[in-house]
Amino acid sequence: MFLELTIVGAPYERGRQYGAAVPHLIDHSIASYARLFAYRRGLDWAASQEAAMAYLPVLREVAPDLLEEMRGIADGAGRQLGEILALNVRTELMAGVGGGVLHPGWPAARERNRAAGVHAHPDSGAAASTATPVDDGECTTAAAQPAATAAGGTVLAQTWDWSGDQRAACILLRVRAPGEPEILTMTEAGIVAKIGLNSAGVAVGLNLLRSAADGREVGMPVHVLLRKMLQARSFAEARAMADMAPAAGSSCITLASADGGLASLEITPAGVAEVPAEGGLLAHANHCLDAGAAAGECVIDPALTTTRERQGRSWDLLQAGRGRLEVADFQAILRDHDGDPRCICRHPDMRLSPVDRGESVCGIVIDLGAMVMHVAPDVPCAVPFTPVAL
Repeated sequence: MFLELTIVGAPYERGRQYGAAVPHLIDHSIASYARLFAYRRGLDWAASQEAAMAYLPVLREVAPDLLEEMRGIADGAGRQLGEILALNVRTELMAGVGGGVLHPGWPAARERNRAAGVHAHPDSGAAASTATPVDDGECTTAAAQPAATAAGGTVLAQTWDWSGDQRAACILLRVRAPGEPEILTMTEAGIVAKIGLNSAGVAVGLNLLRSAADGREVGMPVHVLLRKMLQARSFAEARAMADMAPAAGSSCITLASADGGLASLEITPAGVAEVPAEGGLLAHANHCLDAGAAAGECVIDPALTTTRERQGRSWDLLQAGRGRLEVADFQAILRDHDGDPRCICRHPDMRLSPVDRGESVCGIVIDLGAMVMHVAPDVPCAVPFTPVAL
């Protein structure tokens, strides 16, 4: 199971606790993203930090508390603020760059990182892939409102599909801040939040989207937005946070609440499109379901994405169990191999280089009726789901 960490107190202090507790895991995250930024954008780690510092103004405006928490993380881990910022805006630093891209400046950026002593994974110099990835997207989400579940509670479930290397940096972070709901989130070490729930009955999930406008301007970092939503006391309050600032890149946040709120928010630099549940059910992958948002999407070769197969399969499985869905049914959806390898539960293709090798890093089922997060800390079909109470 992923390491569990609880941080308490004011923003800087809880950040310091975070950084001091897992400096080795933050090193791992830095190795992963230093490699990714070099490989995809030709940026060495120093240049990545400089790019991340451009997000300081928006963070000062919309999340000054989390900026202080990041300062604490940096100090606690013995890192520079720019390094922690780069982790927290890693999605935005990659916005507008397609999957599978090999930047011609990659070898030079890698050498600069080596010369600077940037922590690297043993495989960071791995040869290029010998196969074409079958999926240029990530993550499959399935959710249901109380009327569609056997126990009468809201359930939000998803795979988190990404580089398998980052499994070693995953943590279950509990945040206890004065005057705010308690938070439980599965995140990457050094990042303030990802998938999770809070004691006010609000939960969030995340899917990658890509639009033609991505990467043109600095904007709201999605991992910061996820944390802000998890600080909210209601569905409505969390929903309003999606409009705080324009996005720099595109993502879908599925927002759910214990009182039955459920919607996927397709967030692009052009705005926020809200996709409601249909008949108490909602399934999402890596393409826009709202017609307006879909008009601005990047065109992706169907051979390089399985998003429609995964979204359609999860929707079919949800419909088959409508009205009697249990936590075990959501776990089964996340473990589904129909159409393998173009399936929900994704296994790594070892013919691909590590930076191109996507897989289901973990599976998460959030039961808002019981206030429990069920976590499969590996490819979901390979390990049991372990309940973790808020």
